[in-house]
Amino acid sequence: MVFIKYLTGRIAMNEYDSITKIFKVLGDSNRIKIIEALTEECQSVNAISKKANISQPLTSHHLKVLRDAGIAKLENKGTFRYY
Repeated sequence: MVFIKYLTGRIAMNEYDSITKIFKVLGDSNRIKIIEALTEECQSVNAISKKANISQPLTSHHLKVLRDAGIAKLENKGTFRYY
């Protein structure tokens, strides 16, 4: 929806910060790898880090950034956490 407004020139002044934040988040290659891994299915941090070929702590950091931007979602299932 935001991209449609952006492309058509109908964007409110208060949406510029949101768009800038999204582009900054998507500007990291590790985050793109994580997003690609997440398109397959809900996964644990360990599974995502293996598919993205980055360390677990770095994966967790990037997942937090993606969550804060509203791009990734965290689900608790019992004692496990899935994105």
